[in-house]
Amino acid sequence: MAPLFVAGCVFSIVGCRVTSIRVPDLLDLVIVAVVLMLITMPLSLWYKEKGKIDLCDAALTIPWMIAFLLLLPFPVAVVARLGMHLGLRDALLTHVDQALSVSVPSIMAWASSHWLGQVASKCYPLFFVPFLVAYFLHAFLGRAKSAQHFIRVNIVAFVVGTALFAFFPAIGPWYGYHIAPTALQADCQAGIFIGRLPGPYVLHLFGVVCFPSFHVIWAILSAYSLCEFRLLRIPAIIAAGLIVFSTLTTGWHYFTDVIGGAVVATVAILAVKALSRFQRSHEMGQVGSESGNDPKV
Repeated sequence: MAPLFVAGCVFSIVGCRVTSIRVPDLLDLVIVAVVLMLITMPLSLWYKEKGKIDLCDAALTIPWMIAFLLLLPFPVAVVARLGMHLGLRDALLTHVDQALSVSVPSIMAWASSHWLGQVASKCYPLFFVPFLVAYFLHAFLGRAKSAQHFIRVNIVAFVVGTALFAFFPAIGPWYGYHIAPTALQADCQAGIFIGRLPGPYVLHLFGVVCFPSFHVIWAILSAYSLCEFRLLRIPAIIAAGLIVFSTLTTGWHYFTDVIGGAVVATVAILAVKALSRFQRSHEMGQVGSESGNDPKV
């Protein structure tokens, strides 16, 4: 994971310079990152001294998750700035929704008067809770491989999703369907338009990505990880379903964004599984070749 983190840092630093992105309080962010990482290191050392190797390996994944979360905003902002000369794709996303016979305004109207829609809408800002539970549950229970797998799947999904976002910049359903936005949606829209103007730009991250929906991506990946625990399977699936549905009931995403998020999450899971199988077969091949070269006694 170290090469991926270094690549992400280089892309962010160079990208911010090229796209004239100013990051307020960058030094404070770096200090927080270093402090958080240093805090987690004694835990892994303590586990190692106690001979709890699995817990030690799992604890060693925590700094990588911290690094991943803190680095997330910068590539997104860079990609948004790089794609600022591309036309907005709201008309295309609206057209695809209509071709699929899905109307986000109709779903919003239904949700405003139905208990299920209201419950789903309240879950929208809670999307990161299952994500953190999915990771830290593995980390604190000493499930190092599962924790590493979760980080890798999220990195792949983030890279693929961010690449798609670069070519399909959009505002949101309120813009495509010409309906009145909420105060937060209006702030999001203003931030996106400011980011598309030439010249220096102060980092603005809230609600930038429309297609694909990262709410959907993280909901699916979190449920996929939590399903390793038998007692959490049903709650995890229900929570993921409500979060995915909330992207429509709140009017934050097109239905096309939901499909895109589901596809990206599935691709990431399959890609990491394939890579893991390849690594295992390669390692077994190396062990076999080494044992085959051992002299007979």
